[in-house]
Amino acid sequence: MYKLLIVDDEKIVREGLQDIIEYLKVPHIGPLLTARDGADALEVIAREEPPIVLTDLNMPGMGGLEMIRTLKERHQRHKIIVISGYDDFHLVKESFKLGVRDYLLKPVHSGDLAEVLNKTVHELQQEQQQDLEGHSENKLALLEKASRSMNQVLHTAPDDHDAIHAVLDELGCRLPHPVTAAAIVSVNQPAPHEPSASGNWEHLLLAADWDQPQLTLLPFYNRHNDLVLWLNYNDQLYDAGGIHKLLQQFLADGSAAVAVGAAVYCADGAAQGATAGAAESDFLTSGLAYAYQSALDTLQYKLITSRQSLILYEDTLNKEDNRIKPEHLRTLVELIDMGRREQVLPLIQHYFNEEALKSSSISSIRHNYDIILHTIGWIPGQKRDFSTFERSEALRLYLKSCILHMIEARASLVHTGDVVEIAKTYVQEQLLNGINMAFIANYCNMSYNYFSKMFKDSTGVNFQDYVTMKRMEYARQALSGLNVKIHTVSEQLGYSNPKNFSRVFKSYFGVSPKEFQKQAR
Repeated sequence: MYKLLIVDDEKIVREGLQDIIEYLKVPHIGPLLTARDGADALEVIAREEPPIVLTDLNMPGMGGLEMIRTLKERHQRHKIIVISGYDDFHLVKESFKLGVRDYLLKPVHSGDLAEVLNKTVHELQQEQQQDLEGHSENKLALLEKASRSMNQVLHTAPDDHDAIHAVLDELGCRLPHPVTAAAIVSVNQPAPHEPSASGNWEHLLLAADWDQPQLTLLPFYNRHNDLVLWLNYNDQLYDAGGIHKLLQQFLADGSAAVAVGAAVYCADGAAQGATAGAAESDFLTSGLAYAYQSALDTLQYKLITSRQSLILYEDTLNKEDNRIKPEHLRTLVELIDMGRREQVLPLIQHYFNEEALKSSSISSIRHNYDIILHTIGWIPGQKRDFSTFERSEALRLYLKSCILHMIEARASLVHTGDVVEIAKTYVQEQLLNGINMAFIANYCNMSYNYFSKMFKDSTGVNFQDYVTMKRMEYARQALSGLNVKIHTVSEQLGYSNPKNFSRVFKSYFGVSPKEFQKQAR
């Protein structure tokens, strides 16, 4: 609704105009205000801010023309409609120079008044829409700029105080409130039967006020295309409940998870939860970087939460370290060796069922995932990155499929009776890890000495020399690459002393690693 102010020195005229406008019931007009002269009108305008002013020009005291001139000097935007008699037309011409919207002759005809007011309302609506579009364009431009700049500094220099200050200055961003928290809004991968989620939350951002008296928002998209919100707020006026209510809007818009990181409180020049004793000038670095990282850590828990969840950092702090027991790993290997698939799957279910996952810290879940795949000898290059799992059922299914694959592969190898091929496959898979001949011999149900003799009879070299030969072949191939450091390859192959690596390499190829790299170029 648009307020309308009627300005006239005659009370009967003011009341008459009120009656006509109320009778006309012009859409979007109301409430109606009145003033008896220009000075009175300026006070009402300052207090009520009506966008439409219907005014006489010829009034005792401050006339309408002087009032209009004062409003123009103050750069105030109003739709001013002048009411005038034939004798005041020289004043009307002067008022048009000052930006008057329209004029009506006395006595005012209701049809003319309705036409002018409807046109005025239409103009106000158009201007309001243009303002909204311009404001939205500015917000989108700031969002794009913040995404580019924030990603750069957070990934390359998160501890660089000057870099973060420079980015905030570049964005024209200020964080006036004592508490800052980070939230990350992330789209969940849909289940096969679900529609794809868009992750387009811009309409919510554009509708929100980014700079309120009690809350300041700084949004940007990170490199995973997740929406990051830094929420800087006054905890005396805007508590955590208000923050959660704001973030719930994003959950209602498609299949998303919202992770809320730790809030940091800046008081007496220190950022609690960030670097101890951080100076107030460093809060923007230590506080914001800490809040963002804690939100990233919290987001990992969407693996074990419902599809649309608000995940709070404080709720992740009491999770248990449920690491798989060593004896269960040994049992797992034995069951795989014996092909007992019906007993393997319950063991995996014990650590990865919904109840176990919900009580476990994400670090222990990741550890169990890594150690199980390592224990069963899963090929590192084929291992799926843990961070790509967004649904617990997908994690369980992947582990089970890996274990069943290993049971079938090992059964196939043993049935061929080619123990040497089993050993060679093991060496190839574990080339960059510790290789234990005793493990291979035990796996093939042979004594250590018998396996060693059989391997040498078949290959012409003993087992350890074969391992060394394969490692040197790997080293030669690796050192052929560009900008490959010799000490890096040495460490990969388990040589604690690079000189020992160089000596063995030269004994195989007749040149040192350094000379080989020169020749390769």
